[in-house]
Amino acid sequence: MNEIISKTIKIKTDKLPPSVNFIENEIKKAGLKPLRWAIVDVNNKELTLSVSALK
Repeated sequence: MNEIISKTIKIKTDKLPPSVNFIENEIKKAGLKPLRWAIVDVNNKELTLSVSALK
């Protein structure tokens, strides 16, 4: 059985607002299988995401 985790990650983007596909691909690059996520902060072109995912 997979474990559901909550994690905060940061990603950089050149385009604001970023597309859903871009964000989900970046989450997958971090080794997570996203269930849901939210942008919780934007600082210049760096996004902070709160992610719930399968580990």
